[in-house]
Amino acid sequence: MIAKIYRKYGFLILIAYLIAAFFFPVLGVVAVICMLSPVIFALTGKGRYWCGHFCPRGNFFQNVTCHLSKKRPVPAFLKSAAFRTFMVLFIIGNFSFGIYSNWGNAYGIGMVFYRIIVITTLIGVILSGFYLPRTWCTFCPMGSISSFISWLKRSRQRRGYTKV
Repeated sequence: MIAKIYRKYGFLILIAYLIAAFFFPVLGVVAVICMLSPVIFALTGKGRYWCGHFCPRGNFFQNVTCHLSKKRPVPAFLKSAAFRTFMVLFIIGNFSFGIYSNWGNAYGIGMVFYRIIVITTLIGVILSGFYLPRTWCTFCPMGSISSFISWLKRSRQRRGYTKV
C-alpha cells in the first residue's frame, strides 16, 4: 500500500526539497541522503534498487516528465562508460570545490548541494523532452557509482572471494 502510494507521489519529496531549500538553503545538505542511499543499497547487494524504487528524482521523471517525453531511445554516448565516468568525476569535483570554498559556512554548503540538484534536475527535465523520461538516470553519478560497486561485488564473487 505505502509502496504503491510512493510510486505514484514520491516525486513530491523532490518538489518539497526544491521549495524548502530555496527558502532555507541550509536544508540543501538533506540531498546527501539521496546521494548516499544508492551506494548503501549497492554495498548491501541490492544494485540500483534505490534508483528504481526510492529515488525522488527518478520518481519525478517517471511520473511527471513522462508527459512531455518524446520517448526516443537514449543516445549511446550518454550510456557509455566514458561519459558516465566523466559525470561522476565532474559532479564530485564540483561538490568538492564547492564544499572546500564554503567550509565553515552552512548556508554556502547547503547552496552547493541545492544548486547541483536544481541544475541536474533541469538537465534531466530537458533530456526527458527529447528522449525517455528517465534519461538522466542512465548517467546519474550516484547510479553509476552504484552500478560500479555492484559490478565489483559480482566480479569478486565470480573469482571465488567470499564475504568478509
